[in-house]
Amino acid sequence: MLNMNFSQPLSLDYDVSRWQPSPAAGVWRYPLERQQAESGHVTSLVRFEPDAHFPEHLHPMGEEFWVLEGIFSDEHGDYPAGSYVRNPPGSRHGSFTREGCVIFVKLNQFAEDDDAWLKILPEQRLWITGAQGYRRLPLHHHGGVHTSVLHFPEDGAFPSCCYRHGLEILVLEGCLRDGSSDYPALSWLRFPSGAEPVLKTQAGTRLWVRTGHLEVPATVASS
Repeated sequence: MLNMNFSQPLSLDYDVSRWQPSPAAGVWRYPLERQQAESGHVTSLVRFEPDAHFPEHLHPMGEEFWVLEGIFSDEHGDYPAGSYVRNPPGSRHGSFTREGCVIFVKLNQFAEDDDAWLKILPEQRLWITGAQGYRRLPLHHHGGVHTSVLHFPEDGAFPSCCYRHGLEILVLEGCLRDGSSDYPALSWLRFPSGAEPVLKTQAGTRLWVRTGHLEVPATVASS
């Protein structure tokens, strides 16, 4: 197991040395949390070299991904940077890229009744501007779990008080600050239910955010 104790806060700076080869040639993984080597609950960055392919595979409990760079493709279409896709439990696909790409992917973390296909391409994104001074891009919600992207045009404060039921953040652009620590792009943070971290953002920061992790499955509660 890797980083599977959800009762403790966790923050990981991006470190290029953490990239690992996958079973497919030209496909690299950067594990963030992992229940088992090739199955179970997984969160990671994945990098495809140009013309790399990953064989057809099953998503027993679903797959979601955000395209960070390049164009990710499968038999259902092409997904440029800024795309968000959810493939429900029981789905399968083969993936590839022509020019190379990097994605943020979460595997086998869906509720059993969360069975909708979802594809949001960059031209379909609908941002919401609130009174707090940042913009929010809603991506998905189900059973109390919410996924979105937050954009802070100016220096600001992350609204931690609104995310008390578990919080996960991937820094997409800019910098997130936690006290004396700075977290630049591709840093990943996770906070347990009840946490209220004091986080600051610099102008231009974008964050992928998930909240609503009310319970920790007993099978993955310890590291």
